[in-house]
Amino acid sequence: MKTSFFLALSTAAVLSAHGAEIWSSLDGTIPELKMGTTTISRIAYSSGGALIANGGPSASAVQSVLGSLDAGWYSGNKNNNNGTLASVTEDGATKLISASGAGGGFTAVKFNELSANTLSGYEALRISFDTGGLSNTGKTGQPQNFSLWYSLGGEGDSLLQAGSTISGLAGSVANKPYSWTISKEEYSSLFDQGATFYLVLNTGVLDTSYTYQELAVNNFSVEGLAVPEPSSSMAALFGIGACCLRRKRSSCGKNAAS
Repeated sequence: MKTSFFLALSTAAVLSAHGAEIWSSLDGTIPELKMGTTTISRIAYSSGGALIANGGPSASAVQSVLGSLDAGWYSGNKNNNNGTLASVTEDGATKLISASGAGGGFTAVKFNELSANTLSGYEALRISFDTGGLSNTGKTGQPQNFSLWYSLGGEGDSLLQAGSTISGLAGSVANKPYSWTISKEEYSSLFDQGATFYLVLNTGVLDTSYTYQELAVNNFSVEGLAVPEPSSSMAALFGIGACCLRRKRSSCGKNAAS
């Protein structure tokens, strides 16, 4: 009986730990994600051009370009300030100018800080977006890079990368979902101190034949995986354990009667 009881507890613990995950939206705490009501500001090419590099930007480039700016959306080109900026459409999507005649383009968003108090109720974060189609399906060879960065405690001088840079040619990265999952187990300092996130989407230009190609990017989202309530976990444990005990007793009673 004891063996069955503790086996039941172990089984319940596994079910509790690996059951269906419930992610809740944190978009309300990040006004920059309300794409339908935001604008995109230009960053001069002399500064913002550093965000456009093969394989994605470096931490020092993201820090120097975005670290001191207010939260919001930014865009620019590599070689001058005359190229087309990214735009926001009525359905809340952004049109990433993935390659302009000005030598490449970037779009970046700096989120408002997520405080340690806000993050205390979560064991993981997930930041995601979807890519849509290309404005010209005959131009699929330009390089795209998507990267996520954060600074601890809202300080722009402690910039670190979350996960890995997503890289690929435009034809291979279009029409797909992308996300980074940030767990408290792996990024404990981020959850303990709070963080400001920076999402950078950029490209290079192979040659002038890729002028003014656009890649749709939409469904930006920040979600949190809540820390399980101890009372709920214990209730599940003992509920399943009690059920197994009743079944064991019932089985023993039937055996005794026979």
